[in-house]
Amino acid sequence: MTWRQRRVSLGFLSVAVAVILATSGARGGNRVAVPDPSIMLPVAPGGAEAPAPPVIKPGTRLTYFGMTATIPGAYGMLVQDDEGGWIDKRTGKRYREEDVSGSGSAAFNVVYVGHVGNGVAVLSNRIYGLNTAIQKSTLGPTGGLVGHAGCAGDYWIHPDVLRQVQEVNTQGVRILRMPYTVAGKTYKAIRFQSDDLSGYNAHVYDLETGLMIFYGSRIQGPSVITPPLGGAGMAGMGEGSSQVVTGWIVEVKDIDVLWKNAAPPKWIDEFQQLSYKGVQTSEVAAATTRLDRAMTGTLTPKARGPGWVRFTNRFLFESLPGMPPNDAIQEGACGAATIGGLWIAPEALANLRPGQVIETNEKVGTTTTVSEVRPDAVTISEVGPLHRNDCTYDKKTGMLSATTLVQQIGLAKITHSLRLTGQQ
Repeated sequence: MTWRQRRVSLGFLSVAVAVILATSGARGGNRVAVPDPSIMLPVAPGGAEAPAPPVIKPGTRLTYFGMTATIPGAYGMLVQDDEGGWIDKRTGKRYREEDVSGSGSAAFNVVYVGHVGNGVAVLSNRIYGLNTAIQKSTLGPTGGLVGHAGCAGDYWIHPDVLRQVQEVNTQGVRILRMPYTVAGKTYKAIRFQSDDLSGYNAHVYDLETGLMIFYGSRIQGPSVITPPLGGAGMAGMGEGSSQVVTGWIVEVKDIDVLWKNAAPPKWIDEFQQLSYKGVQTSEVAAATTRLDRAMTGTLTPKARGPGWVRFTNRFLFESLPGMPPNDAIQEGACGAATIGGLWIAPEALANLRPGQVIETNEKVGTTTTVSEVRPDAVTISEVGPLHRNDCTYDKKTGMLSATTLVQQIGLAKITHSLRLTGQQ
């Protein structure tokens, strides 16, 4: 389940922006250019000039819980297939019959503030998929962004900006202030919602802190061709599957990151690429099977500023002989207060001691500690119910020199291990 970034319909944005600009006026040109402007800026343009809300600081951690579900509109459909058993007598085209099933998942989205300053905020986030059968989570996709300090991603909008937003209640567009209860707590809130034939999209923000406290959406899929009733006659049209997403905030906490006040190393402003090599190992102990695939990681800066870097990771995985490698792209961002990031300042590494606890997240079930201190390197480890993630940093440069992620996924243990092999 990936929640970043949910889309708001263009109709909603254009109407809401017109209302806001007509009632409050557009403000001056002091906006800072950022690589990841928020999808909420069209409805809260003042967020591009506002500072970070008081609740947001380097080291702040936001934890959300969310669920997704795919709900079938029809339980069978016809798909064009030259070998299919169904024939359209008018066109001669053949179709096969497929069942349409539903699905669902649940996950935590943990957002870390790695840097705030000069009009920008640096965020990294981790998705922890929840196995609802055993109530245990494991680390999944990770990401990062650099947005405006006053409106980063869709996670917050400065409360002063929210106060200026005018209410709207027209066909398809609603911006309304209301009490809103989440996880037993009632907030003074403002809800942004758009509705059209394809579904709806909603964000709810706490007017006191500016934090997003709830989001939800439903997207209706296209219609499908259904088999004839009773196995003969004319095919019909059925409603497509709809995807429902909902999530809410479960915790706000300030982490006293031990290295957050240390200045970044000088190489942060100069490097052009970092190269990593390693292996992906898949093991199923019950079946005594093991598969090793060589893999590489290439980290390239996308943007940077004082105290932060926005980057892209490209991973390549060895495939079958004669076949091109599989690849995956990961967006990331790092600041001085990032946990598990691209660097930790050397002077901060020198003060770390084995066994020090960096953070715990009881909602997710993870603990991050200093797991090893060697003369040349320090390893920071996050351990969860079904995973372990080790990040090793060179004590001389502060650079991330190795990373290992071990995950238990069903019966399989999947290990990704990478080591730094080059810097440009």
